[in-house]
Amino acid sequence: MKFLHGLLSIFSRSANLVAFVLLIISGVAGRFNPDLFWPLGLFGLAYPLFALINIFFIISWIMRKRFFFIFSLIGIIFTYPQLKAQIAIPYFQEKPSDKQATLRVLNYNIRNFDLYNWSKNLTSRQSMIDTIKMYQPDILFLQEYYSDKDKYQNKELLNSLGYKHNAFALELTKKKTRVWGVAIFSKYPILESGEIIRQGTPSPYGNFHNRGVYADILINNQRIRFISVHLQSIYLGIDDYGVIKELKEEPSYQIKKYMPILKKLGKAFKQRGLQTAELRTFIESSPYPVILGGDFNDTPGSFAYQQMGEIMDDTFLKRGEWLGSTYNGIIPLLRIDYIFIDKNFECLQYIRNKNPNSDHFPIVADIFIPQK
Repeated sequence: MKFLHGLLSIFSRSANLVAFVLLIISGVAGRFNPDLFWPLGLFGLAYPLFALINIFFIISWIMRKRFFFIFSLIGIIFTYPQLKAQIAIPYFQEKPSDKQATLRVLNYNIRNFDLYNWSKNLTSRQSMIDTIKMYQPDILFLQEYYSDKDKYQNKELLNSLGYKHNAFALELTKKKTRVWGVAIFSKYPILESGEIIRQGTPSPYGNFHNRGVYADILINNQRIRFISVHLQSIYLGIDDYGVIKELKEEPSYQIKKYMPILKKLGKAFKQRGLQTAELRTFIESSPYPVILGGDFNDTPGSFAYQQMGEIMDDTFLKRGEWLGSTYNGIIPLLRIDYIFIDKNFECLQYIRNKNPNSDHFPIVADIFIPQK
């Protein structure tokens, strides 16, 4: 029995040390550009898992009255900034001021307004429009936007709802009447706009499109730069989703099965690293305060999130609740859509709507902008 007890103790301590090392790596992974070494992106993605394992070890060692818990505790403390970015605890947030919101923004990856009926719901497009109408935002950040001049005149429809001013970064055009891209719709006139973050490699359609758009708008007597971005997608196919589904149901250790997915992940991590560096430079060089919305395709453990979090405030952390997942796909609990604001602005309210008709949930932020 003593031998078995000693063997179990050695195994537990060894497993704890491995978990500790993985936690540290995943905690610092977001500080480094995955363009240099893309597996860092995987470590950043896995941070919540490693944090949970180490919290389990802390509780386990304390219950057994062993001081070995100190390793995992040090790991949690060292990576606390990462942990803090993962979850919004309402009880620890500062109370919002009694100021009235200056404007409301809504960010939404609308998946082409369900053009191809992925949701198997014939009313999905109208449901997404109804969600926009319900919140009545002043500014719309839209990713995977689609409109045409025949059946789905989404641009004209949004114009009729009061969003008469818009800016686009076109990703794809067909027959000069059908357009896909990233968009900003505004109830206020746009003073200047432009496309940003030109893709360095061709998309599956073979074109080198832009991943973002900006629009300068006068709000409360000051010029604000609004930016909508859609950072690099992984472009998983039907076969890839089938492998992920199999993995969830019955884990397999045949690495060969996952290689196509890993290659796509690596390519996406590297591209997002380059795009993030360009985006940060663009924001820091802006002569005006910035409000940024987008589908980052990356979690709070990522380089993309960490870079934006250093220079702007994440509205979810200010007024959100708990995990706040925004992805409505095969991998649950992922927060990959964000609204960031200038540090001199204040977020008074954050809302996540669970409209099921896209693979992303819309998010809303009410923002106070001090008058100059």
